[in-house]
Amino acid sequence: MVEFTVNDIPPKEDGANSMWGKPAEIARLKSLRKEAYRALRGTMPDATRLTLTLHVHADVAAGDLDNFITGICDGLQAAHRQTPIDESAWSDVPSELHPRKPIAFCDDACIFRILAERHVQLSSGPRYEVQLGW
Repeated sequence: MVEFTVNDIPPKEDGANSMWGKPAEIARLKSLRKEAYRALRGTMPDATRLTLTLHVHADVAAGDLDNFITGICDGLQAAHRQTPIDESAWSDVPSELHPRKPIAFCDDACIFRILAERHVQLSSGPRYEVQLGW
């Protein structure tokens, strides 16, 4: 199992436009991918069945929990090959974090269980905790 915390709201996938092209989501994707890569020490789990546990500490106005789940799942794999990527928006991160590279898994179909909760009483700014188990 691996655990990590990101001090922000999670990236969210909502609507017809890809989160990979939205400036606010790009910043959140960078934070997610950086912390996951660090926690995994640059290696993906050799597992075909993963469990994702998510605790989001954010106000309800920050977004829907299901959109956060999708944003995290999609953000931990490589962006679809047909998704346009603004290379200049990703020039400030190491190549290992580039959207075309998977961080935690090649396909989120390997996630067999998800447990997600929102905590709205904030003692500090928004954050989320992710656990990946195998």
